[in-house]
Amino acid sequence: MKKLLCTLMTAALTVSLLAGCGNADTGSQTASGTAADSGIGAQNTQDSDLLDPANPTTVTFYSYSLGYPSMKDGMEHLIRSFNETVGAEKGVIVEGITDDMTKFRTDIQAGNQVDVVQMTFGQLDSARTSLGFQAYEDIFPADELAEHLSGISENAQALAEIDGKMYALAFTFSTPILYINGDLFREAGLDPENPPATWAEMLEYAQTIKEKTGKNGLAFSPTNGWVTEGIIYTAGSDMLNADKTEAVFANEQTFAAFETWKEFYTSGCAVAETDSEAAQEFMAGNAAMHIQSTSMLSGIIAASEAGDWELYGAAMPGIGDNEAVPVNSGSCLAVRSDSPEKAAAIWEFIKYATGDEGYTIITSEIGYLPLRTYLADDPAYLKDFVDQYPLLRINLAQLERIRPVTIWPAKNGTEAFSVFTDAVQKALTSDSDVTAVLTQAQEDINALLQQ
Repeated sequence: MKKLLCTLMTAALTVSLLAGCGNADTGSQTASGTAADSGIGAQNTQDSDLLDPANPTTVTFYSYSLGYPSMKDGMEHLIRSFNETVGAEKGVIVEGITDDMTKFRTDIQAGNQVDVVQMTFGQLDSARTSLGFQAYEDIFPADELAEHLSGISENAQALAEIDGKMYALAFTFSTPILYINGDLFREAGLDPENPPATWAEMLEYAQTIKEKTGKNGLAFSPTNGWVTEGIIYTAGSDMLNADKTEAVFANEQTFAAFETWKEFYTSGCAVAETDSEAAQEFMAGNAAMHIQSTSMLSGIIAASEAGDWELYGAAMPGIGDNEAVPVNSGSCLAVRSDSPEKAAAIWEFIKYATGDEGYTIITSEIGYLPLRTYLADDPAYLKDFVDQYPLLRINLAQLERIRPVTIWPAKNGTEAFSVFTDAVQKALTSDSDVTAVLTQAQEDINALLQQ
């Protein structure tokens, strides 16, 4: 059992490294493979007659999920299932290429064929301006695109919009929820079925748990990344202004929220480690609460069963009278096409990967949410799986009020994001004044954005 738990925890911790990847490397450097350089333009094609099963078109699919043991099998199943069904019928062969979130960039610069990329949202602006990635509206037929998107949450559709166009489609995806160790709650005299509704309440719960049990009340990293933006939005603030020319997070709402967050660490009732270390503490039964993606759900369930403690869950807490505003983690599918035939082939794969069959594989074998939420109630697809793991419904409900993780401007976006994350860690884990640190970070970011 210990060996099994160790294996499952390792897999789950691997996923946690990706849970906040919505703002991973924004890739502000300029690449040589621009749309103009490679001859890529708007085809606005589409006719399946362009494809020939006797002479199939190869589509390269760069996927970082192929590089992680906890996701590899599910992603390979998705590709294989497409190739054996729709691909064989239409004349498309998808070739999966293991990516590290940077290989697609270097391969484009080297002149290699790069058609579809599982990309983090923060990379999109750079990808479209310097690497030839195209808007869906420019290369896929409008009627088919509208029909395909009709079953996907409008909030999810908007996540990859830049300048009014969809430059990618949300793919592997989650929102943060509050995992709860019911045994530690009860040991501290708390009811796990009555979880904290606000961050202030969560602080009180965490302090009580620490006092009564000696265990940490909360395992939540100050370097978590994506959830930080949700805290800022929940406080009533924003990251950037509407045209992304100015950072606007340094204000009284954010300062107050960060002061509460910091008190978890200064009062000694929370783990102030890395994201993976915080997850490990929770799964080991050493912390009563943990905020994380449902992509780790199966691993956490296995850990609770092996450790003989009861798992509960709740929505991400709000701040004051403000209901929580979760942001998205995960990835999107960005595309490049150099011919009408290639665009037709890419479209067939996109439809499958983000269709009923695709999301059934993604949710049941990898753990991310089905952005086609109706699948959760369809016995032919995911109803049995979601009934088995009801915490997924908490996450599905949060899709109704989700806000996109920030897509930083291509120019100096990487540097600006780095300034922000460094400032968050400094404000929360040092003796520095929260207001002063965040104010200085905003000034430094605005200097970068205005260059």
